Amino acid sequence: MQIGRKLIHLESVDSTNNYTANLLKIEGLTSGTVILADEQFAGRGQRGAEWHVEPGLNLTFSVYLELVNLSVVNQFDLSKIVALSIVDFLSKDGIVSTIKWPNDILVKGKKISGVLIENSVSSSRPLRSIVGIGININQMEFGELNATSIRQETGQFYPIRDALFSFIEAFNQLLEALLSKPDELNERYLANLFQMNQRAWYLDAREKFEGEICGVEATGKLIILRNGEKMSYDLKEIHFL
Repeated sequence: MQIGRKLIHLESVDSTNNYTANLLKIEGLTSGTVILADEQFAGRGQRGAEWHVEPGLNLTFSVYLELVNLSVVNQFDLSKIVALSIVDFLSKDGIVSTIKWPNDILVKGKKISGVLIENSVSSSRPLRSIVGIGININQMEFGELNATSIRQETGQFYPIRDALFSFIEAFNQLLEALLSKPDELNERYLANLFQMNQRAWYLDAREKFEGEICGVEATGKLIILRNGEKMSYDLKEIHFL
């Protein structure tokens, strides 16, 4: 299964994830459909954060997927593939990036991409996922945000459609190569994970603490070595400092 065979292009929308979800309810969608928007005026990120981008300068899109071969237990494998696809896409332009768990993409510590995956689980149908992706392409100013873009890193203007098709190529290659190889997929994900095996400061519901990322559970929980003990954290249970 590949993405990008069908493309819906919108000039402006609140959120491509919202648009995709509404379209699914009204008329249905073919798995692999990509919904691209020139402008998102209410884009969403992890932890309910808003995603602000300048209209027409960045890549904001969603992908609808029905993954027959991906179990509910291993649904985080999709997050790994998406994150690694962005890493591979950026590497085509010589940009070295890392994955800040679960799937933010950083370049020199600055955010260049964010992902929001919304899964629908049912016993009578395959895992259905809406994958929302934002990649900073040509934007040069981010105010107080600690962010960057491909143009900031390379000095080159990148046509948005070219960027989209380049990402689609990277994603399709990884999906075919790694979806059926969970061990290899996990190894690649951990090799690109920000602060993996490094001492760093974190904040949980109780306190600030120093720990070391040592892995990720199959369910997607982050494993941190803390005071000699391995602790697992869900998305809303841990903050990077």
